[in-house]
Amino acid sequence: MNDLSVTRYPLIDALKAVAAQLIVFHHFSSYGPLSKALHTALPRLMGVFYDHGLIAVQVFFVVGGYLAARGLTSAIAGWRTPNVAIFKRYSRLLVPYVFALAVVMCCTAWVQPWLSPDLAAPSPGWGQWLAHVAMLQSILKIESLSAGAWYVAMDFQLFTLLTLLLWLFGGGHTRRAQTGVALLCMASLLFFNRQTELDAWAVYFFGAYGLGALAWWARRSGQTTAAPVAPIYARAMFVLVVVCGLVALAIDFRERIALAMGVALALVIWGTASHLLANHLKIQNKIQSLGLHSYALFLMHFPVLLLTNAAFTRAGFIPETISPATALGWGIAGWAASIWAANLFYRWIESPAAAWRGVLRRR
Repeated sequence: MNDLSVTRYPLIDALKAVAAQLIVFHHFSSYGPLSKALHTALPRLMGVFYDHGLIAVQVFFVVGGYLAARGLTSAIAGWRTPNVAIFKRYSRLLVPYVFALAVVMCCTAWVQPWLSPDLAAPSPGWGQWLAHVAMLQSILKIESLSAGAWYVAMDFQLFTLLTLLLWLFGGGHTRRAQTGVALLCMASLLFFNRQTELDAWAVYFFGAYGLGALAWWARRSGQTTAAPVAPIYARAMFVLVVVCGLVALAIDFRERIALAMGVALALVIWGTASHLLANHLKIQNKIQSLGLHSYALFLMHFPVLLLTNAAFTRAGFIPETISPATALGWGIAGWAASIWAANLFYRWIESPAAAWRGVLRRR
């Protein structure tokens, strides 16, 4: 969910920052007694977060495809096999992910006396734990330990699929590879994404991820040696998929696809968009921080949600009778605590893990 290098894109940071907050709001409107209190206090707003907040994940899929294409286009042409890129991605996701799951398990064990078993499930067995470490829990239909665990597994699936496609067709700098990605993207938009039984597999979400990759090539082809395909061809592939997406929406309208197309178009039209915040350095720095910590927030907000709901229950509040101001105060406190926990997690876990990976690669 983070950039593949130290280069920061203000527009991408802004998209990730907003999407991460919406996902947090969605989960706080979906789980535990506090969610019932918030729905009683703010029924319309919480209804919007509950019904539509989760589609913000599409933003991360599009941005993930955009950044993956950027990182893979120049490098994969020199590899005999794609295992290097896949292993790097796995290790990059795994360390923060495992630490976060351990935090979730500890918090779940602590809050069990105050929360129902459907939210604070019993301690997982080794099979459930290993399935999460292998990022196969959705495919194996094993109950997730955390609300965000399925996304991490899907991100890894999508990156692996894109890497294999680029390796198979000679790298992202070739027309064959971009055509292959466009064809699979169109197949996902028109067919796979309409089969709900496939939602544990990468092809279900590849429409959004592929749009992100095609957006990178459409914007960068011909501008750098890393993407020497003629700009008109890369842009034609992107336009073709967008048209296909419009047809797919006409056949079966899905707001998640509409959002993914909008984000991809924004990435092509505005690119880095640094000029939008050029005169607002403090705002730019805050958005960059929120974007940088988005993966940590995605991982850490669920254990905070558990603790907040346990504290809410232990304090003796009844969701149906609590005042709107009190419910809103608890919700804001849980959201603020999630951001604080994400900052700590990034500083002490995610960032040091990235630094150690860099040291090992250099050695």
